[in-house]
Amino acid sequence: MNGVRQGWLVAKRELRERSRSRAFLASLVIMVVVVIAAVALPTLIDPSGGSKDVGLTGTTPANLADTITAQGDAVGTKTDIRHYDTLAGAEQAVRDGSIDVLVVDASRLEWQRRADEQLKAIVTAAIQISAVQDRADAAGMSASDLARLLAPVAIRNVELGQVAGRSPDDETAAFIMTVLLFMTIATYGAMVLNGVVEEKASRVVEVLLARIPARSFLAGKITGIGLLGLGQVAVTALAALIAATTISDVDLPAVRGSVLLWAVIWFVLGYALYATVFGALGSLASRPEDAQSVSGPISVVLVLVYFVSFAAIGSPDTTWARLISWLPITAPIAMPTRIAMGAAAWWEPALAAALTTAAIAGLVVVGGRVYSDAVLRNGPKLTLRDAWQHSRTPDPARHGDATEPGGPADTITVRSEEMSAERNRRVKTVAFAFAAALALAAVTVAVSGDVIVGVAVGAATYALIDRITKAWGGPGEPSATDRPSDQVTEPTATHHT
Repeated sequence: MNGVRQGWLVAKRELRERSRSRAFLASLVIMVVVVIAAVALPTLIDPSGGSKDVGLTGTTPANLADTITAQGDAVGTKTDIRHYDTLAGAEQAVRDGSIDVLVVDASRLEWQRRADEQLKAIVTAAIQISAVQDRADAAGMSASDLARLLAPVAIRNVELGQVAGRSPDDETAAFIMTVLLFMTIATYGAMVLNGVVEEKASRVVEVLLARIPARSFLAGKITGIGLLGLGQVAVTALAALIAATTISDVDLPAVRGSVLLWAVIWFVLGYALYATVFGALGSLASRPEDAQSVSGPISVVLVLVYFVSFAAIGSPDTTWARLISWLPITAPIAMPTRIAMGAAAWWEPALAAALTTAAIAGLVVVGGRVYSDAVLRNGPKLTLRDAWQHSRTPDPARHGDATEPGGPADTITVRSEEMSAERNRRVKTVAFAFAAALALAAVTVAVSGDVIVGVAVGAATYALIDRITKAWGGPGEPSATDRPSDQVTEPTATHHT
């Protein structure tokens, strides 16, 4: 059985087991409900569909209602006219929010709170036109001449957006895709990590790796969870589409088909990239409690990538936005943003996809090497340096050249030297992290002119370097075999018959 076949068997196992779990079904139901609510709530909150209610009371011209409607239609605002016999009843309707504005005697406008400037302009213009029509009738002007003279001019509204040449729909689509890509990659990547840790803690992986190579097993797990994630996203998107077509007056951003296709491609690439790292890091932990600590560095990196990609929405044509959309670590989130904004040339997504695919191939080799060695080692939490060095150094016990351990004095001396070396390494790491954070904060302040942004960048840089160095070479807890035995073993009872 070749590696592809073995990996597909693992993928089918992941699909079967996880799709039946209560946690997955509950998360799917929650996502569908949240999406439908997000589509339906604006219409439920404003059932009028954005129309304005205008009340008329007192002495009003006969043509005022029709004039208000015509003026509203000219600027794209629907108006509903309501007539009230008494001023008290009309004012109570304003207080209750039943109408947006009350026109009293065609000369006074009453509002519940602050005046709506657009509606105020519509009603005021209508009152003026009605007054002109009454005066024209008194002067003997024909109705047709007056209609041509006072015909409203249709006004076309153009929304410029934040960037020249980009519509607000493009910006909204870029914003939505950035958030969704970040959430899906982080969610399903963490699912891979937790799955690796759980199987290692329960010793299930030892049984499976007796028949399947570690690299094929990890690839199958990543593939199965990725297909499950795509199915969950597809079901959620279908629910949103059904809700949008069923509920009227839903304003969804117009998204091109090519943009959606690239979004799916970058989800696959981004998930494969980060899930490989999550899977390799998950093999370092022996308990579910250690999962968060081993995934800290990549989680910090993913959050930084999200914020940087989010900032690129406002300036997708800049040089730094192009660079981050090409780099494999940031391309899965940054490139779809530039594609949605129409700022990427035809060759840029292809180049970024090729670079990301090459990075995934390299990570599969490196991550598979770490995973294959660390996933079978139990006891204290491993570091990346330990797993990497152990995979390169042959185990003496496996090759029959094990040396006898030294005495207690040698053990104490070695441990003291290790503690001293670890302390020195930690001091150097803190100093390097602080210097790098300070330098990057200074550069950020000089470029952006914002001290707060500079401090935030410096703090994030320090936290990222600290996390990475701890994951690579941080001290682990001593195992039971390394701790000195300070307990007396109880003698075994001898039974006599």
